[in-house]
Amino acid sequence: MGTVTNILDSLRNALTGQGTSRDPRTASAYCATRALTQHEIHAAYSGSGLLKKIIQIPPLDMVREWRDWSGLDDDQAALIWDEEKRLGLREKAKLAETLRGLGGGAFILGLPGQPATPAPKAVAKGGLAYINVVSRWHLTFDALQDDARLPGYGEPQMWRMQTATGQQLIHPSRVVTFRADTSGSLIASMASQDDAYWGESRLEQVLEAVKDSDTARASFAALLHKARLTRIGIPNLSDIVSTSDGESRIGARLGMIALAESMYNAAVYDSGNGADGPAEKIDDVAYNFAGAKDVLNAFAEFAAAISDIPATRLLGRAPEGMNSSGDSQQKDWSKKVRAMQTLELGPCLDRVDAYLVPSALGRAEPNASYAFAPLDVETDKERADRFAKQMEAAEKLAGLNAMPEQAFNRGIQSLMISEGYLPELEAALSDIPDDERYGIVADPSPEDMNPDGTKGGDPAISAPGGTSTTPPVAANDASPRPLYVHRKLLNGGELIDWAKAQGFDVTVPADQLHVTVLYSRAAVDPMAMGEGWSSDPDGGLVIKAGGPRALERFGEGAVVLQFASWSLQSRHDEMVRAGASHDYPEYLPHVTLTYQAPEGIDLEAIKPFSGELRFGPEVFEPLDLDWKSKITEE
Repeated sequence: MGTVTNILDSLRNALTGQGTSRDPRTASAYCATRALTQHEIHAAYSGSGLLKKIIQIPPLDMVREWRDWSGLDDDQAALIWDEEKRLGLREKAKLAETLRGLGGGAFILGLPGQPATPAPKAVAKGGLAYINVVSRWHLTFDALQDDARLPGYGEPQMWRMQTATGQQLIHPSRVVTFRADTSGSLIASMASQDDAYWGESRLEQVLEAVKDSDTARASFAALLHKARLTRIGIPNLSDIVSTSDGESRIGARLGMIALAESMYNAAVYDSGNGADGPAEKIDDVAYNFAGAKDVLNAFAEFAAAISDIPATRLLGRAPEGMNSSGDSQQKDWSKKVRAMQTLELGPCLDRVDAYLVPSALGRAEPNASYAFAPLDVETDKERADRFAKQMEAAEKLAGLNAMPEQAFNRGIQSLMISEGYLPELEAALSDIPDDERYGIVADPSPEDMNPDGTKGGDPAISAPGGTSTTPPVAANDASPRPLYVHRKLLNGGELIDWAKAQGFDVTVPADQLHVTVLYSRAAVDPMAMGEGWSSDPDGGLVIKAGGPRALERFGEGAVVLQFASWSLQSRHDEMVRAGASHDYPEYLPHVTLTYQAPEGIDLEAIKPFSGELRFGPEVFEPLDLDWKSKITEE
């Protein structure tokens, strides 16, 4: 390839100041070339706080929550955790990833045998003596394996490291490298074999954007010194300073003028001969910095974009825009961190784990695996919402009868244990026999069997010889019938007093107020409906004050107080899944206030009753299709 010659237009640079001492970017302490040396990388990393954050943030987030082991019992997982702490793996992984961002780094594994020989296939307990971190500039190699048809293509054939005792050889199987972006070496020839192997660092990729941001900040800081500049106009200045005597007089005059200010913060100019006005002028120049913040933010945001780190994380500022919470940026960043953990850090740790696990347990454990822990920790509300949704889904699944009850019970218990919803649940269940724990019905013992081989029956319904005279009936069976289930409102007087105050002169009597749980025209077995969910000893249900409430018009001219209740909704759905019917597309918990609303009353203008609603236990009754005629109002 031919060489590229950089030709500088000296006239253009003289006019614009680019590339000269007038260019503010030349004040940067680090080099602008892409072929950065070790010293230039160090100067850039130590000289720019923004660049240091860009390099340090990804490694920190990659190891912040670390990883969770599976396929092991608690004791084995604890041993691996102790081994990681002994070796300092988590801290050293962060350091190695930081070096990756600066150009490359490596783990040196302390394994049995001579460093120049291949690493052993397995180690005994404590066999991994140490893990040391070195940068790419500590290691050199003579040649790469360049035959793509063979294993180890693109890898060094042998590493060399300079030590106090001289140069030492290290076999590649004892070195775990953290390489930067090597895609550039596949497109074009790199300057050196080392650069081709280690790749282009994150620092090199963001350097120009960071330089522009740092330069903008530094230039603005320099302008602050000129926020108030004293200007001194002296008539015939050029003629006066042409003589040594005049120059002395000017110096003495300026000394008096600038004594109270600063001799270095004053601009001196020739104000003419004084014929058209005062001879000597002293005034101030004010600078307007409006819009400077937007300019600085634009450079900083571009640096955030190039580094692919959200501005909320890199710059430590609040999200911008309407309804912005920062959740989307955080989710995107979490996805990127997970990708870096999987594609970059994970393969390096896999090579370490091949020796870490047997070093901790004394043997290889083929079932051992890990997953990086989530970066985001759920709030109590998010965790409660997830639990409620999971239990609702489990309830619907149970109603399908799609699997044996024992299998379903086992799955629900496993879910509760894995999610950690109930502390000590696993320990408590482990002491219970499987037949009790999962609801498995044991086969009857021989003494419980009838002579004909059938299961023993109830003596009260069995004839001599064990033959039943009446077919056995399940204890929860009853004659199917249309069914109506409701709960009476116990504090109906409070609701009626409120309704009267709003202008409802005629209302349903307080003792008839209720909430319908089920109105099933289909005949169902009442016993199959199960029992209501309630923690109250009397089976009651309390709807706490507040929450979603609304006044609505339903059929039959009814005005109702509608409210939200997950308990009532779930109970209704449970009975529908058990075979009951429902006349409407959805179930809406409500209490009917009146069937004779005042003419012209605006329900939307009335604030709904927000007090507590106390309901009694569930009441099961045969469905009465002539219910409307029995309603009284007062």
